[in-house]
Amino acid sequence: MDRTVPLEPLPGGTVADQAFPALPRPCAPPATVGASAGEEKVQSFVAGPWTLPWSPTACAQARSAIRDVLSRWGLGGLVPTTELLVSELVSNALRHAVGPLVLTLERVSDVRCLVSDGSSAPPRPTDAGLEAEHGRGLALVGMLAARWGWEHRPAGKSVWFELSADTDPPGRDGGEDDRKDGVT
Repeated sequence: MDRTVPLEPLPGGTVADQAFPALPRPCAPPATVGASAGEEKVQSFVAGPWTLPWSPTACAQARSAIRDVLSRWGLGGLVPTTELLVSELVSNALRHAVGPLVLTLERVSDVRCLVSDGSSAPPRPTDAGLEAEHGRGLALVGMLAARWGWEHRPAGKSVWFELSADTDPPGRDGGEDDRKDGVT
């Protein structure tokens, strides 16, 4: 069964929850979200949702799903940042929330990653001290994501972040690439 389906612009519509064990197979053809004459049409996708296990393996499974889906969507450049941020959100849910734990990836103009759990308590960024072992996850999300937030769900909440699908990771100098004349 294909777990990547076109996202239809339906008010309040959701994709039914499915179990995680298998990664999504090739993407279904994207839906084109309506646009007026002269406006650009945007293709939209949803991958998942996948129910993740309430265990340390949840982060690895989430990263694996992210790698697979973003590569098939032609967004391989977003994989490292998305993997890091989804690991932070899944880890936070495992540490501070209750099950079930669900991952969903959406693509409209940007890429939106949602991690849902069964707790209604909002995420709280902390001011981690220099010696603290925890407490920097949401700060990383805030620094690296274009936007992030959370929303109540009927049974818990979803914490989400968005990454711009239009930009490639810059080189160290902020330019396209640091290599000049074949010298690295």
